[in-house]
Parts: sequence; C-alpha cells; structure tokens
Amino acid sequence: MTIRIKPFSFFITIIILAVTINGCGLFYDYDNTSDGDEIKCNGDSCMVKEIIDGDTIVLSDNSRVRLIGINTPEHGMYFFEEARDALEIMVLGREVILEKDISEIDKYGRLLRYVYTGGLFVNLEMVKRGFANCYTYPPDVKYSEKFVEAERYARENDKGLWESSEVGNVMVTIHYDARGDDGNNLNDEYVVIKNTGDESINIYGWTVKDSGTAIYKFGRYYLESDTSIYLFTGSGEDAEGVSYWGRTGPVWNNNHDTLYLRDRAGKLVEIYNY
Repeated sequence: MTIRIKPFSFFITIIILAVTINGCGLFYDYDNTSDGDEIKCNGDSCMVKEIIDGDTIVLSDNSRVRLIGINTPEHGMYFFEEARDALEIMVLGREVILEKDISEIDKYGRLLRYVYTGGLFVNLEMVKRGFANCYTYPPDVKYSEKFVEAERYARENDKGLWESSEVGNVMVTIHYDARGDDGNNLNDEYVVIKNTGDESINIYGWTVKDSGTAIYKFGRYYLESDTSIYLFTGSGEDAEGVSYWGRTGPVWNNNHDTLYLRDRAGKLVEIYNY
C-alpha cells in the first residue's frame, strides 16, 4: 500500500483556509461580487451533503452542481485530492447560495452555478488558492476577468497547481488553427515541445492538458538537446520526435485556450496561453 504524504505547504494552506471559513476574515464579499440571479436556500435544499471532486458538489435534494468558470484535476491526476479536500472544507455541511449565469445545466445534467457560502465566493477562492485553473466556457463568462486575475495571483505565488518543476529549458508552442475544418484536419493541430537546454530530458509520464479536461500522457521518451517532439491531435504511428494523441475531435480552441505541461510528479514545467 502506498501512503502519499502531502507537502507541508498544503497543510498550511488548508489550516489558513479553515480559519478563514470559520470567520476570521473572508476574501470575497458576496454582496460586492454577485449581482445576478440568485437561488437562496429553502429549508435544507441548498445544504451541501457530498463533494464529488474539486468542482462538483451534491446538495441535500440530490442535485449535482458544477462550479462554473473553473476546472480542477480529475481523479488520478496531480492535486485531485487536495482540490477536493479544499472544497470540502469550504462547503461540506454548509448552506450555500447559488448564482446562475446563462446556462442552466451541462450535458451531464449538473446545475451550472457560482457558489457562495458565508460571504465567500467559492469558485474564485478555489482559483486564487491554486486548487483550480480558470476555465472560460461561453456563454457563462460573467466573472471570467476575476478568475483570470485570481489565477495570475496563484501562479505568481506558486500556489497549489502552480508549483514549478525543477526542469527548465523547455519551450512550448501550439499550432491550434488547422487548415479548413479543424474536425477534418486533426493532424494540422499540434503542440511542439522543444528542449532548449544542453542535456537530454526524460519526459516519461509528462502530461499535456488544455484548460478543460483533455489530457495526454507521454510514454518513455528522451528529448535530446536542441530537439523537438510534435504532439498531433489526431491518429498516426508514433515515431522519433512524433506522437499522436488519438483524439476524434479538436482539442485546442481557435480563439483562446491554455496549455499546461507538467512533469511526471505533476509539477508545472511550462504554460502556454493564447
């Protein structure tokens, strides 16, 4: 059995977060943040009874709520447990206020909402504390600028997901706008990862992820000095300097997206935003 020891900095963050939630100063004032359609709790209908992951909760009436504007690690990914634990501290067993943007539900039938408790804007706090990345998905973009600002703060302070890898000398670019119909030309959508250093880099277990949930993990491969590896979205046969994601549809949005390159420990090697 493997026992995973969480870093000391994570425990400090959780302690601070717990103290914050329990009334020693809140970071966001609900009254100053929300001015949209609110759904107040009626009886126990908005009591949180279960945490699925870092961005999905279950209410006492069994409704599932997806926190919009953010995205947290999926099960088995780096920082999944930490994000879930943080959200649990914030909302489990508490009454929440839900605010709708434009969309009502997602394709899984979950309510799409901004979540508040005791004056805390939970979606925003998850990003600012480094437990989530901002995830702009039109038409629900009311607080997108606030989420971008919060993510910038987390990145600049190496919080949570933004803890930097010790690996350097890596440059990333994306050819995100394929010629013609993106869906019919998947291999003209690709990522280029270049080793700009003087030594080879073992990229086994490294991951490439978009701002949503699309993720690719590299197999055994050494990226030699001053060489690149191309990751094509579509299908093909992997070869020296070439890997294929095997997706059936495009990954990268043509207008905006973010690429996160992480080492096999889950730490951030490089980020590419456009």
